[in-house]
Amino acid sequence: MNKVRKIIKILARKAKGLGRKEKIQEMNRGLTALALVWLRQKRDHGMPLLGFNYDDILSVEKLLKSASVRR
Repeated sequence: MNKVRKIIKILARKAKGLGRKEKIQEMNRGLTALALVWLRQKRDHGMPLLGFNYDDILSVEKLLKSASVRR
């Protein structure tokens, strides 16, 4: 859960200064880019160099989806 918080904190920092809906959309876009980087590293090196796994990405995606429904 600590890694999920770190990912959300990074995404929120990058989406700073936007409205509520726009912030969620920008965070979702950033999460997609992060997932692509993770998948490329897994493909090229066998083991991703980032400090989290794909389950963490899915957890953040679930949180962002529930937040977008609420907004």
